[in-house]
Formats: sequence, structure tokens, C-alpha cells
Amino acid sequence: MNKLIYSQVVTLALICPILVCANPRPGGRHGKKLPMFRDYPVSEVWRGKAAAVKLTTRSERMFRTQLTEAAKSNPDFAGHYKFAGWGCGSACGAGAIIDLKTGRVYPPPFGGKRSGWEYWIFTGGVFTEKYVEYQPDSRLMIVRHFENHDHFPDLYYFVWKGNSFRLIRRFAAAGSSQVISPRIRWPGQNAGGNNLRNSGRDRR
Repeated sequence: MNKLIYSQVVTLALICPILVCANPRPGGRHGKKLPMFRDYPVSEVWRGKAAAVKLTTRSERMFRTQLTEAAKSNPDFAGHYKFAGWGCGSACGAGAIIDLKTGRVYPPPFGGKRSGWEYWIFTGGVFTEKYVEYQPDSRLMIVRHFENHDHFPDLYYFVWKGNSFRLIRRFAAAGSSQVISPRIRWPGQNAGGNNLRNSGRDRR
């Protein structure tokens, strides 16, 4: 083999593993199956008349307009829920989950820990990916959330069960060795920013 070609082959063999390890992809280096929306289906997408939104707390009443206006739209998450998102700064995501059947309001993942406008914040930071992804016929919600990283958000996969979110998978940002967190639950409580996205279409 030509010495020059051999040298290039050896160089690539040494460099490629370094590049792969430095830029891990979910489901790649760690060999874990990526949760899919179709893995967590609902029996049907609700088509009834939305109930009046129940604004029972100060935190809910602060965003009366955002919540009541959002409840006029078709369900876009987990069959009969509406994700209402609104702005909370130049690089901040806030929102709520509205049960269109009952009118109850729940905080998003990472929310519900304080009161007032902070009650609804679920992510922040500046990055090109969407803050949150969801579909009307799935109970899965994908959230990008900063956790001690300056430039890259961690990727969280939540499943809605009953009236709460359960974290099923987490992929840490590049450069972190922490990939999967234990199962934990964010209780639903009766209580958008930039980069909010419904991954599906209204199906009503």
C-alpha cells in the first residue's frame, strides 16, 4: 500500500472515534432506543366542547388571557389537552397544560415549583432547537432544558399519566457523562415563549 494512503487511513482511524465520542447522539453511542410519539398513543383525540378554564389560584389568574384563549383551540397534546405557551423574556419558555374536558390547569415539566410567573417556566436559554415538542395523539412530550451547561440543552422525554408527567429518559448535553436519570414524577397541580412547537397537526 502506498505509504501516503496508509498514513491517511491510520490518521482517520485515530480521529474518527474521538469525533464520535465528543459529539454523542441520543440512541447512538449509548445504544438506547429513542422514545417515539407512536410509543405512547391515546385511544382517541377529543372533539367535544371545551369546558370553562378553572382559574383558582393567583398564578393561574395572572395568565387569564393566555389560558382562556388557548382553551378555545383544538387539543394538541395527549388526546384532550392543550399546551398553552407564552413569552417570559427574550430567551425563556413558559406555558401550561389545559384539560379541555374539565378546565383544570397543570404546570409544565420543571414548572410548579414557585408562584406567580415563575410557576409556569419550564426552560430557557438560546439555542436553535425547539423548546418543546408534542402531538395531539400522543402522551409523550419532549423538552429541551438547560442543566448546568452553557451552550447545549439536555433532552428530556416525559410521559403524561393521570394528571402528572413522568420522566422516562434524559440525554445530557454534549460533554457530560450523565445520560439517563432515574424515573421521577412532576405532580400535576391545579395551579412561551420562543421555540415552542406542536409536532403534529390539529386533528379536529
